[in-house]
Amino acid sequence: MVSLSAIILSYTNGEKIHHMNLNCIQTLQQSEVFGKDISLEVIVIESNKNYHDDGYKFPPNVKVIVPEQAFNFHAYLNIGIAAAEGRFVALCNNDLEFQKEWFTEILKVKNAHPEIHSFSPVEPNEQWDANAYVLGYNVRKHIKGWCIVIEKELFKITGKLDEQFEFYYADDDYAMTLRKHHMPHAVVVKSVVRHLGGVNTESNREEGQSEYNRVTSQYPNLPKYLFTDGYKWILRNEKLLKGHLQFHKKWGSVKSIAWKMKLYRLLSVFGCGHWVKW
Repeated sequence: MVSLSAIILSYTNGEKIHHMNLNCIQTLQQSEVFGKDISLEVIVIESNKNYHDDGYKFPPNVKVIVPEQAFNFHAYLNIGIAAAEGRFVALCNNDLEFQKEWFTEILKVKNAHPEIHSFSPVEPNEQWDANAYVLGYNVRKHIKGWCIVIEKELFKITGKLDEQFEFYYADDDYAMTLRKHHMPHAVVVKSVVRHLGGVNTESNREEGQSEYNRVTSQYPNLPKYLFTDGYKWILRNEKLLKGHLQFHKKWGSVKSIAWKMKLYRLLSVFGCGHWVKW
């Protein structure tokens, strides 16, 4: 039997969010015939420290963990991964609706290609020119931060998720980590999960000039490319900027990464993509 542990991050601070949580869990539990060929463990990592006192209830077969530490996207996922008993872990937002046999379709790709350890589903309206899967590292296109399924063996190669990425650039860091270790990621075109977008995590590019002035004065030695029109909006959000600078320090500038990607694609034609050091 193949075992799957679904790790769902949530901040249950109202009935609307709680109902979204329950819908996510219900559609997950009904998406497969669990207990026959696939077992399911559901773990909720709850950010509301008063969760137990606020009267919200999850189904009795759901494990709820309330970390003592403040919210940190990768740290909370690592807590869930450490607690998970499954061979596979699904790292999930709480605003998802799982379609029938979404995980079965991932297993089909896994069984045909044992070298792949990282997967994402697609949304119902996506169109892909492929019958089964597409390899790639593009965040939001291939790597869906709202649902990534990982065979736990992968963490023996990559190590745990980097907890310096508290929220921003977490998906980008995961993509670069896969590149570094030359581990493929597959978006599985017949695995369908609807992302409701219940919580807006996009940064506001229209924040005020005062915030821009404050941030740029606080960080006097910023990379020059951040002042160009394509990146200037990052300077209007300090947390976003912090994530970007951490990513820059770890992986290099946007320009250097782009050059490495071009070199990687060129060398991959000759089977030498592994020569590129990330």
